[in-house]
Amino acid sequence: MEDYDEMTSAIENINSYFLSMYGKYTDFDEEVKYMVKSFYDPKVEERGVKKGIEKGIEKGKIETAVEMIKEGEPLEKIKKYTKLDENKILELIKKIENEKVQ
Repeated sequence: MEDYDEMTSAIENINSYFLSMYGKYTDFDEEVKYMVKSFYDPKVEERGVKKGIEKGIEKGKIETAVEMIKEGEPLEKIKKYTKLDENKILELIKKIENEKVQ
């Protein structure tokens, strides 16, 4: 939703700018091309997709670690199979133990 709000705001700003500059520029077409390209850049989209994939992989590792913790697997084994940082695993163990108490 945050991305949608930012895109909507950008479109509104571009529209206001176009309206205020109507008829004042002879190179308006070039400026429009530049603004549209900066608004939608395939490289930016590619980075977003890559970041989303990385987040999904991390979420999968965490879900696997949680299940292993619940099954009573040792810390070293969880580290080996999830490749998570030891501190992250200890944090998950603490969270699971707190949930059991409540």
